[in-house]
Amino acid sequence: MKSIFSMYTFIVVSLIVAFFTANGNLVNDARGETGVGKDVFKVVVSLIDITNSTKDITTIVNVKDQTKVKVFNAENPETEGQDTISYTMTFPDLAVDDGEPYTVCIVSSENFEIDCSEGNNSPLNRPEFVDISLSGGSTNEDQNQDGNEDND
Repeated sequence: MKSIFSMYTFIVVSLIVAFFTANGNLVNDARGETGVGKDVFKVVVSLIDITNSTKDITTIVNVKDQTKVKVFNAENPETEGQDTISYTMTFPDLAVDDGEPYTVCIVSSENFEIDCSEGNNSPLNRPEFVDISLSGGSTNEDQNQDGNEDND
C-alpha cells in the first residue's frame, strides 16, 4: 500500500514539474504585465522656476502612439512655496528602443503658448529626465549623437 501511494505521489510531482518546465514562460509573461517588467518607459519632467504668479501648467508627454497629461495646479497646498515640481510619466508595456524620440510639451493657462522639448531614449536603463524652466523654456540642450548642439 505504501509503495502504491509513493508511486502516485511521484507521478503527480513529476507531472507538476513537467508542466512548469514546459510552460515556464507563462510565469514571466504574468510578471511583465504588472508594469514592473523591462517594457516600462518613464519620463521624469521637472518644472523649474515656479513663482507665486505661476498659472496652471499642463504637461504633455508623447512616446510613439501614447500620450500622458498632468496638470500642475498653482493653488495646490501641497506644492505651495516650492520652486520645482517633478512628475514621473510612466508608460507600461511600451518597448522604446534606444534612440527613439519622445516629446515633452507644456502649456500655461496664462498665455496658452506651447513649449516643447524633444529627446531620444538613451541606451541607459533609467528614466529619461527633462527639466523645463518656466522662466525661459527647456533647460535641456538638444544634442545630436556627437554631443554637438543641433542648430535647427
